[in-house]
Amino acid sequence: MQRYIVGLRHRQLFTPQIGQSRSFWEYVNMMFNKPDPERIKTVGPDRACAEWVLRNGGKVTWADDGCTMLKKIILHENKYIDNRALKGLEYGKEALGFVQVSKCVNVTDSGLKELTALKNLETLILYDLISVKDLQGCKQYLSSELPKCKVLGELDVQT
Repeated sequence: MQRYIVGLRHRQLFTPQIGQSRSFWEYVNMMFNKPDPERIKTVGPDRACAEWVLRNGGKVTWADDGCTMLKKIILHENKYIDNRALKGLEYGKEALGFVQVSKCVNVTDSGLKELTALKNLETLILYDLISVKDLQGCKQYLSSELPKCKVLGELDVQT
């Protein structure tokens, strides 16, 4: 079986303020982090995906090959992860069984609700998401939309 695990962590935190706009460098970084169709054609989607993860301070553990067999992804303490990134997880909806989203300051309630596309998800861990207004409500919504999935918080994981 082909699979690999991805973990993204970024130590510098950007705390958005209500009404605050993005800085010039955030837009530059956003453009830098867009998928590059030419790179995908040149090296393939698996390597392009791994390069993106590494470029953003994450790690990739390869087990055979194949982005289509992505089983687990941890998005932790990364200011570049936002609602668009969570929507993009739907590309792994067939294989993803474990997702953690924690301390990602640019994720909101609507971004978390995008995770309902991951119908094969078995475990979802959510915590310390300061831009989410109703984390408990989001957890309840996700639990109802993903009945086979355990939706956990930080305390559930530590015990």
